[in-house]
Amino acid sequence: MLLIALCAISCATSSSSLAFSYTLNIFGNANMDDAINESDIAYLEDVIAGRSPATELSDANLDGIVDGKDIEQVERLIDGTGEQLTLKAYTIYEELMNVTIPMPVESIVVLNLACAESVRGIKAQDKIVGVGSSLVEGANRDFFPEMIDLPTVGKWSEPDIEAIISLNPDIVIADLRTPDPEKLEDKLEGTGITVVRMGFTYPDYSSSEIMALGYILDRKDDARELNSFAGKYSDLIEERLSSIAESERPRVYPIYYTSADLWKTGSNGSIVDMLCGLAGGENIAHDLTGGTGGMYPTVDPEWVVEENPQIIFTWSSPGGYSLANDSAMRELWTKIVQAPELSRVDAAKDERVHLMTTEITSRPRWFVGLSYLAKWFYPEKFLDLDPEAIHKEYLERFQGLEYQGIFVYP
Repeated sequence: MLLIALCAISCATSSSSLAFSYTLNIFGNANMDDAINESDIAYLEDVIAGRSPATELSDANLDGIVDGKDIEQVERLIDGTGEQLTLKAYTIYEELMNVTIPMPVESIVVLNLACAESVRGIKAQDKIVGVGSSLVEGANRDFFPEMIDLPTVGKWSEPDIEAIISLNPDIVIADLRTPDPEKLEDKLEGTGITVVRMGFTYPDYSSSEIMALGYILDRKDDARELNSFAGKYSDLIEERLSSIAESERPRVYPIYYTSADLWKTGSNGSIVDMLCGLAGGENIAHDLTGGTGGMYPTVDPEWVVEENPQIIFTWSSPGGYSLANDSAMRELWTKIVQAPELSRVDAAKDERVHLMTTEITSRPRWFVGLSYLAKWFYPEKFLDLDPEAIHKEYLERFQGLEYQGIFVYP
């Protein structure tokens, strides 16, 4: 069973720059940019004529030769008539590998929230034939109302293989790390069902994954539109912060709030560390290691006091689309600013403590969370930036939902 975790080879980011350029890792993307189009045909013509060097994606049909047949394959990819699409993909436990997906993909099973939101974000929800049970449980029923009556295939972390096979989807879209391959790929071996793992979470990979999904599900224009929307705001933030010296950046303590713990944070490689850097903050925990993947360490309260952060924010706060009031967030905010140790740091003294939910950080809406952080870190630079309005437009335009819920405090 194929284990695919899509991302771009040249997708790059740093703590202070999104660098949104990426390579669409589909064979036929001969010029190694972010799309397959007429420019790839022109590039292949130059390769065949000896005017340009072949790239690792020039051999569109993977027959070992760059020739006119590759141009024909690119033409099919452009007009959507190709019988297969081959990706250069990362796997969780292996290096790069080539993965061929039979086309067209007409039916899919999505296991987790981020995948379902991304599929709907490019208007391909009509292809969903089954979902992980979490999508139709509790508060998520309000966010995915059209999926309530779809067949469920077990938990996103413990999928029901028999249920998946009974639906006979072309592909299953799963989270990058969960469930383990023994619980999904290994059990689907020989069924003809391909597992595609995507995160739609990390800012530096999200655009590449969205665009790849657009090609897989024949929603290229919709994927490009969603990427353009996200990029508009991330580019604005990057441009306005580009002249700020490292020494002028606010010192920030991010809290990964779980089980009443105020001392679990995110370090280098974590989503929250990326967002903090992109918003112009200096994460005091950036160089620490520990916890899941070495990226979510638990820190000593007195260490935080010594570091004296100017801003504190949480990214796993009580809230969400179905929440009607902010009482739970208000209670947590009070707990933070009145904690014996945190009450001694500048962030609490100056009441620069902010709460946000996972929906706008570790989901396809990461750019909404980024917008809030940038405004909290540099209010004078972003007087005209309205994160709530950005979120509202995203929900209405890309998710077909009315804006509601509580996602930040205060």
